[in-house]
Amino acid sequence: MITKIQNNIINKSVAVNIFSRVLYKTTFANKKGGQFILSIDLLKAEIKKDLLCLTSTKLESFFQSFLKKGQRNSSFKYYRKQLFLKILYEICEEFLNKQYGCKLKVNFKTLKNELYTVHLLKDLEILFQVPFYGLIDPKDPQFLSIYYPVYSKASEPFIEALLDNLIIEISNCVVYFTVINFSSIYLFRQTIYRSKFLSLRNLERFKNNLIWQIRLKTYIQNPTDLYDNCYRIYILRTNGISNRLIYANRTNQIQSLTSFPLAIISSIELRDFLLSRLDETIYFLSNSLRFLFTNVLGQIIGLIWRGIIEGLKR
Repeated sequence: MITKIQNNIINKSVAVNIFSRVLYKTTFANKKGGQFILSIDLLKAEIKKDLLCLTSTKLESFFQSFLKKGQRNSSFKYYRKQLFLKILYEICEEFLNKQYGCKLKVNFKTLKNELYTVHLLKDLEILFQVPFYGLIDPKDPQFLSIYYPVYSKASEPFIEALLDNLIIEISNCVVYFTVINFSSIYLFRQTIYRSKFLSLRNLERFKNNLIWQIRLKTYIQNPTDLYDNCYRIYILRTNGISNRLIYANRTNQIQSLTSFPLAIISSIELRDFLLSRLDETIYFLSNSLRFLFTNVLGQIIGLIWRGIIEGLKR
């Protein structure tokens, strides 16, 4: 019992340190490295920071209450979808209420069925569940089943990176919901969007590009990453937001793929097979040509040259 209490104190201390660093890094979220599109790019600098801070605070509060209850398996294994949607809903409603200036009721069903939400729900285990498991126990079996042997334990910097990604993705999801459902209200755009996106044309172009990127991720990029045992994450750094690929064993997700994503993996496998055969063919032809030039043509040229020398001697 004493050991469990001590572990909880240590876990809380680690979590406080990590979330404090994440909260500090939200100050630098207005810079971005790379060409990827983020929903939060729409927001004014101070609004973006407020949303990221709100998301970080809500997640920290959730973790502390979760740690206090000590019901890890039942809470996450069976209710992770409901827990995630509850957090997303609370963040979305609180953000809109603060920015819009009056009480707004978010339609839970609409939020749940939005394209970005559906996209995130497919990766709940690695996106939402595993970072908290790693916070509770650095050598948690669930964590190791995905990241071992590249990561032998959940170090603080690695968990911090996973939480960065979770905070950014939830914030992106909230902004995507506002773009789809509130962008027609000019006063709302005027309040929270950057001046560049006050133009309806620029806003619609951004929205279309964002939707296109999400669909590419869902149907092409994610299946490719699954096949490569990779996972793409966004990271908050002091020089801005960046993204990177990390190792992740996602065999279970590959086995559950259907239709188009599965066809993408099949096409990658076919391409790899054809490229291997092409490499073999090129290697065979190059060896054949080398043999032809060094042996057959060499001997012919040698005979001709000797014939010329003999002719000159006469």
